[in-house]
Amino acid sequence: MNDFTFPKGFIWSCATASAQIEGAWNEDGKGLSIWDTYCHTPGRIVDGSTCDVACDSYHLYEEDVALLKGLGVQQYRFSIAWARILPTGTVDVVNQRGVDYYHKLIDTLIASGIEPVITLYHWDLPQSLQDLGGWLNRQIVEWFAEYARFCFKNFGNKAKVWITLNEPWVASWYGYAGDAKSHAPGGFQQHTPWAPYLCAHHMLLSHAAAYRIYEREFKNEQNGKCGISLNCHWKEPATSDPDDQAAARRAFEMQLGWFANAIFSKEGDYPLLMREHMAELSKQEGRATSRLPKFTQQEIQSLKGSADFFGLNYYMAHMVKSQKWSESTPNSCQRLRDGGYVEFFDPHWEQIGGKQSWIRNTPWGLRNVLNFVKNEYNNVPLLITENGCCNERYDGLEDHQRIKYVSDHLKAVSQAINTDGCNVIGYTVWSLVDNFEWAEGYTLLFGIHSVDFDDPKRPRRPKLSASWYKQCIQANAVVEAPQASSKTHV
Repeated sequence: MNDFTFPKGFIWSCATASAQIEGAWNEDGKGLSIWDTYCHTPGRIVDGSTCDVACDSYHLYEEDVALLKGLGVQQYRFSIAWARILPTGTVDVVNQRGVDYYHKLIDTLIASGIEPVITLYHWDLPQSLQDLGGWLNRQIVEWFAEYARFCFKNFGNKAKVWITLNEPWVASWYGYAGDAKSHAPGGFQQHTPWAPYLCAHHMLLSHAAAYRIYEREFKNEQNGKCGISLNCHWKEPATSDPDDQAAARRAFEMQLGWFANAIFSKEGDYPLLMREHMAELSKQEGRATSRLPKFTQQEIQSLKGSADFFGLNYYMAHMVKSQKWSESTPNSCQRLRDGGYVEFFDPHWEQIGGKQSWIRNTPWGLRNVLNFVKNEYNNVPLLITENGCCNERYDGLEDHQRIKYVSDHLKAVSQAINTDGCNVIGYTVWSLVDNFEWAEGYTLLFGIHSVDFDDPKRPRRPKLSASWYKQCIQANAVVEAPQASSKTHV
């Protein structure tokens, strides 16, 4: 009897994102996105590559759907390229060829028995809106609301599961406070210490505006659901010292709680711990007001309950130790200075995915996060919207490390459901195919199917993990991993 089973109706899925797979960056009326601009700026992408062609899924979407059908997944999570359907970012200019593309993709999925799960925003903001300030401009709440309404109206009669934003924490920190080589639109060199908090504030308000539009105008008629995908690294205290314990909780609240508390908690608003910490920090900096913006009571109420499910992206854990920083500390980053901690990996944790990989195999951290959501957010239905690991280019098709990683995490999910009572409704492996991995270009590849980026035809080939994942789906359980051969490189 298999101990790592899943309940009847458990959802199995794969995911991708438009900027990472579609290519066709300037075809058929598509407007520029911030990632088009970013990867065409010399020195930003580690291997000098671009997402101009990527997996060419704009032309090869039928092949992608065939891969999904072969796996037997129930859902496919993909994102809409905002600038492909609204080239200037607003509904004043509609690119019908872009709209038609997504209709064709959705229709092909449904004909194959696969439910589309649409992410409205997976980091590829139209460049025309970035030129007006992007997420730092309060008007983006209205721009995003218009865009969301357009998508609900055009695709909602077919697509019943929506995700407003993917990982707003990443977009806020790495886009507006990270290194210039980390994330579009370009990091700290053009922004202030207020920027990541303002970006996050506007992203949350945009999420709420989109959700309330769906709730009022489309939900009942279309019989769908709308949520948000939040990323989280489990934060493990480095020692039993109370300062380290407090730092780990603070780090966790300033990542997951920053966004989840406003939406899923009973009280709403940013976490009290984060509000108090940022108020004290801002006071120490000699500021008259906190760098963390304040919601109005109306905004707090609009955000509370503004999701039908909790989308979770999880990859690994961190060790956390309390640390007092100063502006003059060498090589410090604003995120760690603001949080008052350092984070690192336990040397015993398994690095997985190659020597360049940033991932450690810590499935127990996922179980901890799932229990945190159960306990803190009333056991809201939770869909794991990303989990997976990378391999390096030219590593081959026998990806035993990926199978081990996914297997270990699926076992943790099974335990969280069957032993802990966590309300996990599905699991999504990242990613369906190798793709453009943001600033890492094509040096780190997350697909369970390989893509030959040296071939203009971009042929796909299944990795060993694809056939293993298919077996898990068929069994609705974690099945035994295949034995590694002596020639395995991944």
